[in-house]
Amino acid sequence: MMVQDAQDRSVQGAVYRTLKEGIMTLRLAPGTVMSTKEMAERLHVSRTPVREAFIRLQSEELVDIIPQRETVVSRINLLRVEQERFVRESLELPVIDLFLQNCRPEHFAQLRESIEEQKRCYTEKRYADFVGADNRMHQLFFDVAGQHLAWELIMNSNGHYNRIRVLTVQVEDTIVSTIRQHCQMVDLMEQGQTEAVRREMNRHVKRINVEKANLVQRYPDYFKNDNEPQGIRIGSL
Repeated sequence: MMVQDAQDRSVQGAVYRTLKEGIMTLRLAPGTVMSTKEMAERLHVSRTPVREAFIRLQSEELVDIIPQRETVVSRINLLRVEQERFVRESLELPVIDLFLQNCRPEHFAQLRESIEEQKRCYTEKRYADFVGADNRMHQLFFDVAGQHLAWELIMNSNGHYNRIRVLTVQVEDTIVSTIRQHCQMVDLMEQGQTEAVRREMNRHVKRINVEKANLVQRYPDYFKNDNEPQGIRIGSL
């Protein structure tokens, strides 16, 4: 019985992670309609782990469940984006001081390697991978600062903020500017200019506020509004 329970939990976790990754990378776009039956067939599992994954994703505001009808990938909520951005800013700015107190030369080398990875993602137009590389770079700040719980909190509550970031980096000026900002921040860190780093980080995190209006205009069906349009049919995972 315990072995079977472990297997069931493993399947449930795999289904949840697969669906969440699809949502976070926009392969499952906002507004995508999903059915339990269809997803179970696509993932070659029973309906139970799919239903449980939907419930878990709903608790994270990543899907909207309409009882007896359908499950829809939630549209990006700009109010939620701002709240998630605020959480990140509130936690990340103090972490920079701790990072600079504890960092060593090899950590700067890791940051440089991350920037090179971001450049490759940009060249190859792998935008979701770029955001992943960006996240790993910022995670290093928290790891070196010894603030693992703070980073976990950010990652567990960034579904709307992360998705809008995947959209922003598809804009040429934005992704180039992001890479340039990262280079500037690492330069300042190596020089020990703490206040300058904090100012640059603050501008970096708040940049999304400037870009939101253009994104809503460019991707109107991806954002939550008072008159929700019909969901689009699910694409391939």
